[in-house]
Amino acid sequence: MIIDVHAHLGRDYCFDFEQNEDDLLNAYDCYKIDRAIVQPNTPRPYLEDIKNAHDRIAAMCKKNAGRIFGMISANPHLKDDDYRCEVLRCKSMGFIGIKIHTLAHSVNPSGIDGMKVFEIAKELSLPVMIHTGNGIPFADPIAAYAAIKSYPEVLTVLSHTGGNMHQTQALLMAKEFENVFLEPSWMPSVCIASMINSIGSKKIMFGSDEIGNLKPALDTFAAVIKNDVDYENVMWKTASGVYGIK
Repeated sequence: MIIDVHAHLGRDYCFDFEQNEDDLLNAYDCYKIDRAIVQPNTPRPYLEDIKNAHDRIAAMCKKNAGRIFGMISANPHLKDDDYRCEVLRCKSMGFIGIKIHTLAHSVNPSGIDGMKVFEIAKELSLPVMIHTGNGIPFADPIAAYAAIKSYPEVLTVLSHTGGNMHQTQALLMAKEFENVFLEPSWMPSVCIASMINSIGSKKIMFGSDEIGNLKPALDTFAAVIKNDVDYENVMWKTASGVYGIK
């Protein structure tokens, strides 16, 4: 079993990047990915565009029920009522997590608008994924410290594990807080090995971020992880527990 917890669909207006449904499904068939959690690439910052991006993912989930799951990614700087209504709408469509993209959304995860994401995540029992790495100061894992400490009930995934610059901070967060997990997409093998040795495989989950990284990421984990228990934890069991994927 392999679960990819970090996939994107659609046109990204921040990074000038695009992936469509066929791109994802063909790659998952090729590399034998069993389940995936798909979030929007960054749409234009208008409520209608955000809704359309979520609707597209909902349609993909419906067509690939049990294999594709949705993650909410709405800009937290939307008006409070608009943000809340969109999260509730996505939850009603079966989405299983919320993303804070600290760089693309230009949001401090422990600021006022970042905290409202954690508040509604607590209310709806949804995990929060936070972009870390590129985009300091808000993408430094430490920027999420106050929010994570204030909401211990909210399971929080630090995507990219802080990148090469902030891996130490991500590891410190995962050690200090039981509700913090790491998704080390784009990290080199030596860093991934260090994470497993430091915090254990039950705190780490597999993600690709984009399909061009699928094979390198799969090869890296296969080379680094030395036993079946750790491999199963990283490739699906941790994600299954955090996101409730059977």
